[in-house]
Amino acid sequence: MSNKFTYASFVIIFVFAALLRFYHLGNFGIFGDEKQGILIAVGNVNIGGQRAYMSSDKTFTPKDFWREKTIDELFDASARGDTSGNALVHLLSMNIFGKLFGHSDFSLRSVSVIFNLLTLILVFLIGRNFLKSNIIALIASFLFATEPFFVIFSQQARFYTTCIFFSTLASYFFLKIILSEKVTYKTYLAYTISIILSIFSNYLTFTVLFGHGLFWLLFDRNLIKLKNFVFCYVAMAIPFLLWMTKGPGQYALLYIKDVSNFYKDILKNPALAVKYQSFIEVATWDRLFKRSISILSDFFIFTNNIYNDFGYKISVLAVLIVILFACFLVYKKSNLIERKLIAFCGLIAFLPFLFSLISTYSAGVMTGFYFRYTSFGLPFISVLVSWILLKSFQYFKPLGVFLSLIVIFQLYKFSLIFINFYQDLPQKYTASINRVENPYISIAEKIKSSYEKGDTLIYPSKYANVFSAVSDGKDEEFDNKDAQLINLYLPKDAEYIQRINKNEPNKVLLRKSNHQTIELFDFEGAKFRY
Repeated sequence: MSNKFTYASFVIIFVFAALLRFYHLGNFGIFGDEKQGILIAVGNVNIGGQRAYMSSDKTFTPKDFWREKTIDELFDASARGDTSGNALVHLLSMNIFGKLFGHSDFSLRSVSVIFNLLTLILVFLIGRNFLKSNIIALIASFLFATEPFFVIFSQQARFYTTCIFFSTLASYFFLKIILSEKVTYKTYLAYTISIILSIFSNYLTFTVLFGHGLFWLLFDRNLIKLKNFVFCYVAMAIPFLLWMTKGPGQYALLYIKDVSNFYKDILKNPALAVKYQSFIEVATWDRLFKRSISILSDFFIFTNNIYNDFGYKISVLAVLIVILFACFLVYKKSNLIERKLIAFCGLIAFLPFLFSLISTYSAGVMTGFYFRYTSFGLPFISVLVSWILLKSFQYFKPLGVFLSLIVIFQLYKFSLIFINFYQDLPQKYTASINRVENPYISIAEKIKSSYEKGDTLIYPSKYANVFSAVSDGKDEEFDNKDAQLINLYLPKDAEYIQRINKNEPNKVLLRKSNHQTIELFDFEGAKFRY
């Protein structure tokens, strides 16, 4: 296969991947986790924060919301949201995008799309540069482009695709160091920068970096490279330790402990626990086993979602067959470089899974054990599966045809997932359903067109939900979340007079200077608060 044809084919795959990820990107309103990240990223306040300025006993303006924050305030916002700063790189990227392109859902979610498309380029390079195969590079790229996990999480203003990109980038430079006879200082520098950006994208990427060390120990043991790696990790450790001791990261473990205790308090109340039984559950052996099988199954296109179609027993068998067949091909049909790369794929996929499993069992709550927390190795699994497909044709053509038919059938199943996803119907990996376009943006537009000097905007306060029954207290006498999210889309220099009515749970009102009251929006409880 010529290089010219290979590059042309990759461009087609890249464009197709971009279309899947950008299509309907801004059609559905932001949900809870997105709200928190967006407020920290572009508003520089945590959701529910700024209580001294946006309270029920005083008036405030968009100018107050958008005022310049001190370093202490920025650190405080980061410490109180998104697990104490574990999404720093993604949040800074959203901040830049917000300044350049505005705060629309499309703009801010585009950050996730771009990092995922950059990861697609890395997958192509891994197949082409390390396995020296244009065919494997293209197959892996196509599998990555059509992976439901990547399409779905590319359309969220969350940090998942960002941390996967930088951990994959770090792995790319690590392999370049390990598999090359001559390595320049520039490669080590690139590796150092990528591991710094990885760990500041998500703390869990340390499992990938641990995999790098374990791989060196098992397959390399070159002491000169070890010395250089030590310098890389010391350079990474300095800013990270400062962040964890002086910055918001010092609260990370406390945050995790508090969240775990909070979920356990919900589980102690049967009436509350039943409302969140699919999300907040005790980590029993049965649940851990089923979740483990679902995660391992979704790694491979051959077995993706098989647990829903055929049950967990069949899923276990299918995953074992895929793994054993891969091991057989490694034994029979691989060279030294292929064996090293396939072993690396296994480590990078398995270690985050193992850590997540152990930490979930230790915490006793299932909320930390999802595919998204174990997905760092998924780009490499795309390369591994493409290698399996190619080698199966070389080993026994009918088997290769059979596996290809499974892939084609799975692609059809993926298309059904995408149809539901684009219509915001019940879907894989998320609980999103039946959303409309961002209501906070539409409210802000109404305000900008209706507000006149002398008017007062009145925002709703607390509304009941499953969490409020656990967390209610004197410090929660009012709720300014709706006010914050509407101000996010108002002009930064506007002086619209606003206040919060703690006795109104749902309606956004405009009180005109002549005392006429206009209803701008009714949230109807949780209906429009995703």
